[in-house]
Formats: sequence, C-alpha cells, structure tokens
Amino acid sequence: MDSTQTTETPKKKKNQNIKYIIYILIVLIATGLSLAISLWNSFDQVTAAIRGASLPWILVIVLIVAGSYCVEGLIIKIFCRLYTRHYHFHQGLANSLIGAFYNDVTPSSSGGQVMQAYTLKQQGIQVSNAASIMVMWFILYQVALIFFDIVALAFESQTILSIKSLDIGTWSIPILPLIIIGFGLNLSVIVLLYLMSFSHKFHNFILHYVIGFLGKIHLIKKPDQMRENLRVQVENFKIELRRLQANIPVTLLIVFLFLLVILMRNSIPYFAGLALKAYTDSSFHITMLFRAAFLSSFHQMVTGLIPLPGSAGVSEYFFYYLFFNFYNQNDGVIKAAQILWRTATYHLVLLVSGLVSALYRSRPKEAIHYANRQTFVNLQLETFDERKRSADTMFETRQLSRKEIQKKIEESTQALRSRHHDEPAPKDDTDPTMKMAKIKENRKSKKKQEDEWGTIDIDN
Repeated sequence: MDSTQTTETPKKKKNQNIKYIIYILIVLIATGLSLAISLWNSFDQVTAAIRGASLPWILVIVLIVAGSYCVEGLIIKIFCRLYTRHYHFHQGLANSLIGAFYNDVTPSSSGGQVMQAYTLKQQGIQVSNAASIMVMWFILYQVALIFFDIVALAFESQTILSIKSLDIGTWSIPILPLIIIGFGLNLSVIVLLYLMSFSHKFHNFILHYVIGFLGKIHLIKKPDQMRENLRVQVENFKIELRRLQANIPVTLLIVFLFLLVILMRNSIPYFAGLALKAYTDSSFHITMLFRAAFLSSFHQMVTGLIPLPGSAGVSEYFFYYLFFNFYNQNDGVIKAAQILWRTATYHLVLLVSGLVSALYRSRPKEAIHYANRQTFVNLQLETFDERKRSADTMFETRQLSRKEIQKKIEESTQALRSRHHDEPAPKDDTDPTMKMAKIKENRKSKKKQEDEWGTIDIDN
C-alpha cells in the first residue's frame, strides 16, 4: 500500500478526507432527523415510556452489546493465534471496536475490514497474515449470517406476511419483496464466489458477459477494474477457503461464535421491550427473544440494501414497521424501544469505538480515506503470492498428516487380522487335562517374559 500512498496526489487525498467528513455529517443529520420524526406527535408518550423504563434491563442491554464485541475480540484472537502466540484478548477487543467505528462511518460498512487489517499490522501481525484473517473473517461471518437468515425465514414465514407495509405518501409498499431481495444479496455473495472459484465456465461468463453487459448499460462505470477486483476476490476466496479446510475445528468454533454475536445483537429489541414493560408478561421468554432476533435479521436484510453510513435514518425508519406488531402496535413504546435499541447498538458504540480509534496506541496509521473496499482489494492483491504459498503448505501438511494416520490404522488392522488368522482353533476348557495344560503354558510364558525383562525367577 506504500506505492498507493506515494502516487496519490495531495489534492485527491484532500477530496477524499472531505468525503468522509460529509459521511459523518450525514450520520449526524440523519440521526437528528430520525429522532425528531420519532418524537413528532408522540413526544409525551415516548418520554413517559422512557422515564418508566427499568434500569436493570437497560444495564442488561449495555452488557449484551459490550459482550458481543468481546466475543468478536475473542474471534480475532483465535484467528491470530493461528499465526503467533503473542496476541492477547485486549488487542482483539480494540481491533473489533476499530472495525466497528470505520464500518459505522463508511457506506455499506466498507471501511472496517481494511482498517482492522492495518491495526493487526500495528499489533505485530504480518500484513499478509492480517489480510488472510480478514478474508477468513468475511467468509465465516457470511456463512453464519446466511444460516441465521435461513432459520429466521423458516420459523417466521407467517410473521413476515403480517409485517406492516411501508407508507410513503399515498403509496403502501409491502416489506416482503425487500426482505427477499436482501436475503438474495446476502446469499449471492458467498454463492457467487464459490461458483466462480470451482466452475471455470461460470467464472468466464460472469467476468466477460455479465460485467460487459452491465458496463454497456452504464450500471458499472469501470468494467475492467470491476473484472480485476472480482478476479482478485475469487482467488483470495479459494486461498482462504483452503486454509479454513485445513483447520476444521477452528472453523466450526468461529462459526459458532459468529452465530452467538448475531444472536446477541439481534436480541436487543426484545430486551428494550422488557425495559419498557411493553409485554403483558414481564418475565423472560426465550421464544420472544428468538422472535425479536429473527425480526432483526429481516431488518438487516432490508437496511443492507441502502448504502448509507451506518444505515443512518433508514435503520430507524424500517425498525418502526418491522416491530410494529411485536410491541402490540403501541406507538409510544415502539418509538421509545427504537431509541433505546439504536442508542445501544449504534450511537453508544460509535462514541466508544471512536475514542478507541483515536486513542489506542496501535491504531492504524493510515489516513481515513484508505477505509474503503478498493483499498482492501489492493491489499489482498499485494499479499496474494505469500498467502497462497502459506495456505498450500498448511493444507498439504494437514493432508499428509491425515494420510499417515490412515496408513497407521490400516497397518494395525492388517496386523490384527493376520494374528487372528494364525491363531489355532480354540480348545475346550471344560476338559480338566486341557485346563491344566493351559495353566502350565501360561506359567511358562510368564516366566519367559520375566526373564526377558531381567526379573528374578522366584520359582527356582
């Protein structure tokens, strides 16, 4: 990335810095507007609901959000321990918060991964290994997210149909098509990379015909750059998938931890309802928790379609419609829950992660304008050869170990079969003469074994 830094003009850097200032202003303005809309004509009901909120449940919300980032820190630590023993949990937690900040202030959460990779570099991880970790992170997180989405669609198919439609002026737009499109986009990311990785015909079809067509109708401005970026991502997907296949136990553990992170963050709307006493039964119910988590999954599918920093404004808007029936259509409670949820999962996280990004001693030294998807693609391209060699070596070593283990098992099985084949037929132990002969034979065998080991023969 140094070559990129040296060739980039100061004017371009200045323009990109201004762009990120605009992104932050968009977040602040959209947040202010969404808050104003939430309180419009409902100020008394919303403030009354918040004043009557249960402080212990609010504390639980804060702890769950903090715990989710601790689990992310643990995931980063596990990844890094594949490369070095000198990486600690607090480093992983700081890295997780830095990623959260850059995801929150960049469109479509595009800046977090590359800045996390640079943070890993500052924390002592080789930049090639840092790129590997973030690509593996992306693959396994997408797998966990798709699995969670499938479960949500399977268990809450009826709930989707009852979700309140979007009211835009005189128009009423059903949310179901948006949820399907959002799920399709989540699924297509992994499926597209997988098919392009293992089907040469499909790979060429996407690169030449699909991207070429989208370029002709001007949906893609730079088709050649898009082809190169996609090619790089496909090759890196193959490399890191091979590395994950060589570490199956670690892979399964990390997928489980990602599922735990998703569940924890998606469950916040349920705990917001408990804090606001929104349910007729105030006791904890696991079924209600999963209902809220699945609705939050639908929320992610819809808001993922809008490329705004932190989905600011849009996130609050869709929350109201998705959770309209969940809070028994109580307008004041819905908007109060929306404020609690958004404050805990976004605004508070943005504040804390911003402080970590500014003050952490191993924070990335690269300027904020490097926090974009193209920079991450460039980083993958620069470290491609080194990561491919290490992944191939790791996979071949594991395969060799498995073959050696199988060979040992086969040799032991063959030896056992030949021993049973050479043994004489069993004798009848009921005959006293045969029984005495067997006892004498066992004594001789025992005596011979003792003599071989240098023990004293006490029978003489």
